[in-house]
Amino acid sequence: MALLIAFGPEFSEPGEFQLTLVRFGRSVFGLEMNAKRIFEYLRRPGYALRYIGYKAHEFLHRNEPWIAPGAVRFCASKLKSDQIGLEWGSGRSTRWYASRLGKLLSIEFDPNWHRKVSRMITSQVAAECRFIPLDHPLEQPTRRDYDPLPAYVAVVEEFADESLDFVVVDGHYRTACIKQALPKLKEGGLLLVDDTGWLPLGEWGVPSSWPIVHQSANLMKHTTIWQKPTNSARAQ
Repeated sequence: MALLIAFGPEFSEPGEFQLTLVRFGRSVFGLEMNAKRIFEYLRRPGYALRYIGYKAHEFLHRNEPWIAPGAVRFCASKLKSDQIGLEWGSGRSTRWYASRLGKLLSIEFDPNWHRKVSRMITSQVAAECRFIPLDHPLEQPTRRDYDPLPAYVAVVEEFADESLDFVVVDGHYRTACIKQALPKLKEGGLLLVDDTGWLPLGEWGVPSSWPIVHQSANLMKHTTIWQKPTNSARAQ
């Protein structure tokens, strides 16, 4: 039995729009709309209204990265065409970052999503979406230190120290990616980590001397951006 009609880019190829008939137990805007979930929304109408507002924002800004909206605005004001970026975790963000940077390498472990994102950026010659499978089961907890490094993380070794202007950590092996990316960022470079609400900030492994230059959140996303300090700033 049909439940409702939903709309949004999650049901179509990236950048496209379509209406979709949703049934019990099927995904609505990326969430499982089963009887239990519906009951929770009815029991918490305030949350349901905030969720609707969040998804409306997502639809109206469906070409933007799926990070906190404030972080999108911050990046729009900081990224420049002469900069080099590395992104762990591909998506519509890949096209958005690539349109602002001079060069971008994006790493993806899901083969289906890799194909979609690769099609999305075919016209952006300075962008590459590279498929690198995980070395461990997806459900296995990750850690900061590996020996040897998973290939997904070790890709950062292709870059010289202090050669990157912008690093996004929004995929797998997050704390390991952060650790390996720290020396690769230039002084003044930006480190964006999404979903930082998952852990206390101190547990992400970013040095305390790195200032947080932006932090924002909405109902679903919590994004933090650190800046690598200059040598003179570290010496103070």
